[in-house]
Amino acid sequence: MRMHRIMFLSLVIVMAAITAGADVQVVQQHHQDGFSMMGQDQPASDENNVTWIGDGKLRMDQSSSSSIVNLATKKMVIVSHDTKSFNEIDLPIDLASMLPPGMGEQMMAMMKFDVTVTPSAETKKVGPWTAKRYDLKMTSSMMNMESVLWASTETPVDYSSYHELYSSVMSLQPGMDSMMTEMKKIDGFVVDQKATVTMKMMGETSIASSDTVISIEEMDAPAGTYEAPVGYERKEFNYMEMMQKQ
Repeated sequence: MRMHRIMFLSLVIVMAAITAGADVQVVQQHHQDGFSMMGQDQPASDENNVTWIGDGKLRMDQSSSSSIVNLATKKMVIVSHDTKSFNEIDLPIDLASMLPPGMGEQMMAMMKFDVTVTPSAETKKVGPWTAKRYDLKMTSSMMNMESVLWASTETPVDYSSYHELYSSVMSLQPGMDSMMTEMKKIDGFVVDQKATVTMKMMGETSIASSDTVISIEEMDAPAGTYEAPVGYERKEFNYMEMMQKQ
């Protein structure tokens, strides 16, 4: 009996070690409503985005690009699959050093956001997870965003680790530091989100979108997941060029 107990405990320890070391794959369905801006009509679009979360590592595949974060090497890699090229950026990111003199202060002033996250007692099921509602509001001189987030503590995602990794990706966007600080109020991993962005500088154009997690699985990430693809060309990072493409 004692030997069986020892073997059982050993198996539990081994399984715990395997689970702790496993990566997490998140598949998210993204939808954006059609809209018109500056005389140009943009049709509605749908795509599935894939995120890999590892030990101090993150990979986000969206459309034809990938963002890879490695906290151990203090590097972020931005991959363009269309051009089969990539950029490598040192972490933490210093936006001011990437912009022409004087432009950094001007851009940061324009993109300064007031952000509030308000928790609610409301809950609902999103897939297999029970999620709690949070309301997010962002305002600036250029745009407003209102979003309803549903976060769950029932997923295998370590939210505090994910928040740290995702903050590195968002640090490439001016003014997002205040949002990431406020997002710490959210307990759990966001499994559903609906947002409306109103562009004040573009005739009050509104763009509605939604993001819903359709699967979360613990598994070993394929070899090379957290690295630039073999055969891709390394290019110097040009921040202004990146902003113009967005």
